[in-house]
Amino acid sequence: MSPTIDELLNEGNEAFSKANFHQALNHYLRALEMDPRHQVALIKTGSAYYKLRDFPNAVKHLAQALETDPQNRDLLSMIGMVYVRSGDKPNALAIYDRLKKVHPDKAEQLYKEIYK
Repeated sequence: MSPTIDELLNEGNEAFSKANFHQALNHYLRALEMDPRHQVALIKTGSAYYKLRDFPNAVKHLAQALETDPQNRDLLSMIGMVYVRSGDKPNALAIYDRLKKVHPDKAEQLYKEIYK
């Protein structure tokens, strides 16, 4: 019997909590094979890629999650931090501009990270 999406996400979360990011990523990607638009799986996959410093794939998956909820302040903040960590200041500032419209406090935190 194949594992369900929830089981794969739980296994991924367990691996992630132990800093086994490659293993976590494998579970999350398997969940996405079952449902490529699964919001939680997209976010978890993006987070695992971020921890592995694969910033282009982190942005790709987080941006896909953002498509279904474009005002999601947590996702905007996460994407902004990926851009900050990857040294992409122009895109980080673009996210900052979007974020300050929906959550000024989170935008201020991101701004501080951009100019650290």
